[in-house]
Amino acid sequence: MLLSSAIAFADNSNSYWLLYEQGNTAADQKEFGKALQLYKAAIEGAGIFPEAEAALGDVYLTEGEASLAQRQYEKAYDLRKSFYIPEMQYDILYKLSNLFEMQQLYKQMEDTLTLIVSDDRRFQETPNQRLRTQLEKNYFEKGLDRVLVLYNFDDSFAAAAHSKLGWFYYRTGRFAQSVSQFLYSVVYRMSQIERSRKENDADYEFSTLAELLTAIDASAELKAYAGSTGLFGDLYYLAGATFADGYPRHAVNIWKLLSGMPAAGQFKDLSARQLKKPFVEPLLTISR
Repeated sequence: MLLSSAIAFADNSNSYWLLYEQGNTAADQKEFGKALQLYKAAIEGAGIFPEAEAALGDVYLTEGEASLAQRQYEKAYDLRKSFYIPEMQYDILYKLSNLFEMQQLYKQMEDTLTLIVSDDRRFQETPNQRLRTQLEKNYFEKGLDRVLVLYNFDDSFAAAAHSKLGWFYYRTGRFAQSVSQFLYSVVYRMSQIERSRKENDADYEFSTLAELLTAIDASAELKAYAGSTGLFGDLYYLAGATFADGYPRHAVNIWKLLSGMPAAGQFKDLSARQLKKPFVEPLLTISR
């Protein structure tokens, strides 16, 4: 049988990684039964192998076995200190949060995403470090242009978690928390776009959000990045949460820019609607 022969093959310290890679190849070829056997053989050979535990979860999820997938992801996360690449622990948390969202288990989704942002050192506040408070203060007092002048962050594993939490807090009526999360996702994404422009033009300096959005609209590469990271949606919902939190002027400024931006797609049209008659999307029903 494949399983017994695979275990017999595992006769040196690197062989279980080969079994794991063979499992990945089988999964890519949609040979899921073979992939499961190879991953299990790799785990049996290695003893502790969180990458293979997570890969089992991927196969189970593809096969429609959500509960088995969740079990595997949770097992992989429990073994997170053994990941060859430590940051993979966040990949597992994203897989879990997506799984919970698929099942509309929003409280579990929130708790999982919160684990990710809890490791974002720029977001966490201490008596000696109040970056988030200052960033929010600058936004509410002076607007997004000022924030993007003052803050430029390296890319972060937590950016997508901030985005999803921002959406979730907006849809559950926690508008101040939503603004806080969206500010971070937007600054992370905009910083990468600014960095890309700087690489192409050493003299480039950020001036306004309007100028940066115009540059995005004119560049296929920047449009692809903005689309893949959900930047337009983040800006739209940042404006929505800002409006609902009592700062309509900042919201209208963002919606005006998006409403004239073809690359924003559906958020162009939604922004135009908001300018005519602002509205807050219906609240979610939360399963617990």
